[in-house]
Amino acid sequence: MKFAQMICAMSVNIGDDIQSVAAARLLPQVDQYVDRESLNSVPGPKPVCIIMNAWFMAGDGWPPSPFVRPIFVGFHTTPGSQPKIGRHSEYLRRYEPIGVRDRGTAHYLNSHGISTEVTYCVTLTLPPRNKVPVRGKVVIVDANDISVPRTLRRGAVRLTHIIPGMNTATKLQYAKELIEFYRENAALVITRRLHCALPCIAMGIPTVFFGNPKDTRTMIVSDIGGIIYNKRLYRVPLLSQGMIDWSPRPLDISPVRQRLLQTVATRLETVGCTPVSE
Repeated sequence: MKFAQMICAMSVNIGDDIQSVAAARLLPQVDQYVDRESLNSVPGPKPVCIIMNAWFMAGDGWPPSPFVRPIFVGFHTTPGSQPKIGRHSEYLRRYEPIGVRDRGTAHYLNSHGISTEVTYCVTLTLPPRNKVPVRGKVVIVDANDISVPRTLRRGAVRLTHIIPGMNTATKLQYAKELIEFYRENAALVITRRLHCALPCIAMGIPTVFFGNPKDTRTMIVSDIGGIIYNKRLYRVPLLSQGMIDWSPRPLDISPVRQRLLQTVATRLETVGCTPVSE
C-alpha cells in the first residue's frame, strides 16, 4: 500500500494547499503526490491510499483509478460539478457512507441514494496552539471590502489566499508556513476565506468570518459554534457598528476534532492502514 498526498496543481487558492497539508498529517507517510484533477490516471499495480478531503472537481478525472483506495472524509461538490459526480454515483456507493464536508453535499448525494456522514473538513484536526502570542497581530485575509474598525486596521497584517504563479512544491511549503504564521502571530483573524477561518478556529485563534450564512458550503462555521457575518451587510461603517463582535473568544472544537480524527483512523484501518497517533 502506498500513501499519496492530494495536491491541486492548477489552483491559485492556497486554501486548497492548506487542506492538503492538514490531510497529509493524518497519513502514516507520503509516498507520492496525486493531483486532484488526475485521479483517474493513478497507476498500479500497488493500491494508493488518498484522503479525499477537497472540492471535486474542475476537470474530467472522475471517477478515480481502480488503484485508488479513497478515504472519503471532507468530500465536497458544487452545483457546477455535481452532474459529473452524479453520473458515477455507483462509484461512491462502494464506499458508503461518504464522509462529506457540508450539508449541501450530503443533500445532493442523498438525492442519488448515496448514504453520507457530515464529517466537516480535516483542517479542523489541526491541533490548538499552546499559548497566545504576547505581541499578537490582527490579520486581515481577503477582507479588504469589509468595514473593519480603525483601531483594528492600524498595524494589521493584510494577506491574501489567492497566490498565482507558484509551483506545487512552493505552494505546499507556503501553506505550511502560513499555518505556522497564524498559529504563532495571530491575535485575531478577520477573513472571507473558509480555509483561513477553519484552520484558525481549529488552532484556537479568535476569528471573525464573513460569508453567506445561507450558503451550505460555509455553514460549517456556524455548525461548529462560530458566527457567519453576512459579507453583503458589513461594507458600510454604519451597518457594522455594534453588530459585530470584534473580540470573539476562541472556540473549543475538541469534540469535532476528536470525532474527525476517529473517523479518519477508522477508515484508514478499513483499507489496512495504521493511522497516525495524535
